[in-house]
Amino acid sequence: MKNRLANLFLLFVLCFCAATAAFAQKDGASKKDRKGAGETDSIGGREHAAEILGVKLGMDVPTALQTVFINANRQAGQEKPDSKRGEGKDKKDIRIIYKDLPQGELQIVFAGGKFVKEVALKYAKPPNIDDLRLPFTGFIGDGIVVSANRPDFAINATDVANTTRERGESYDGTRFDDRYSVGFTDNQKNQRIWWRDEKTVRNYRVRVQFFAADKIKDASAKFVVTAVRKLLLITPGDEAKFAQAFSLTDK
Repeated sequence: MKNRLANLFLLFVLCFCAATAAFAQKDGASKKDRKGAGETDSIGGREHAAEILGVKLGMDVPTALQTVFINANRQAGQEKPDSKRGEGKDKKDIRIIYKDLPQGELQIVFAGGKFVKEVALKYAKPPNIDDLRLPFTGFIGDGIVVSANRPDFAINATDVANTTRERGESYDGTRFDDRYSVGFTDNQKNQRIWWRDEKTVRNYRVRVQFFAADKIKDASAKFVVTAVRKLLLITPGDEAKFAQAFSLTDK
């Protein structure tokens, strides 16, 4: 296993030498193509795109590495991530971590060590929820718990906006992004979560999530709620579609 990880890490470095022009082609999609795959612009800005520092689900190793190098403004000698480890079934998935990027701590998981299946960013400078045009979730009563793993119980932001003006518009009257469902990560309601699903041209869906501060009471006391983390993952239930799209199924 150690030899396999060492070889994979060497592959990361070798793959990075790919030309920038080739990277641009692999990064793929023009704006028109992305919209054809279901991606749309958000009134909350580019932070809502189904990518983190340009890294998208389905990217191969060299493309993802070069994307981080360019978009995080890395310098010569900073081609390697700070750490890596095997995880998942038979340790075939590989997680790499960039600890001190200007944007925060970035983690990328490669399914089978080949294609991006998860990306997470812990923000160095957490954005304000109102600036992101995400609806505030304080209206949820004590008897209601919404989970991102139970989409059938989701409360859609459109319904929220139609119910309460204060929750449906920001202070300047701009509408919130109505694609998101809102709730909590667990029954203890310790952390707010916003999520939406976006379909890709390969038929699997990508889930875009934002997480608020862990301490709900602390965040409420300050009144300014921020997003401490952004996460991209395969929408629960679409894992087999992702594996099939990239020929990752066991034979």
